[in-house]
Amino acid sequence: MDTTRSPGTGLARTGGFLLVAVSLLHLLATTMRHWPRWLAGELRDRSASAESVAVFWSQPAGFGVATLLLGLLAVGAARRGALLPGYVAWALLAWVALCIALVGPGSGFTLVLVPVALLVVADLRGRRAARRTAAPDRVAVSG
Repeated sequence: MDTTRSPGTGLARTGGFLLVAVSLLHLLATTMRHWPRWLAGELRDRSASAESVAVFWSQPAGFGVATLLLGLLAVGAARRGALLPGYVAWALLAWVALCIALVGPGSGFTLVLVPVALLVVADLRGRRAARRTAAPDRVAVSG
């Protein structure tokens, strides 16, 4: 076993790739019809419809790009044998759970639950391995 790799990096890499895939799919599927008008300047000249503005602020200007970058960061860290800090996975889990509670399980947030769960499990495996290496071996003594 390669001791330089943190346990759970495979899960983190898969979770990162899934975050990237879900983010790209969501960004492309929800914004494709708006890009021509956005590039023509409707956001700058304030002629955009309320729907167009809402889509802009919820996607390219919202969490879509940030989630994409976070997925890439998770993949990059895993390739180096490291994990993202645990609080990142747990905060994402809290965010996704809140969004599912508000919007319902039929939303796209349910898809994000899978890669986030992989990041959480990777964090738990990394913590467990760190505890094992930090604690001295215990020998059972029978009396």
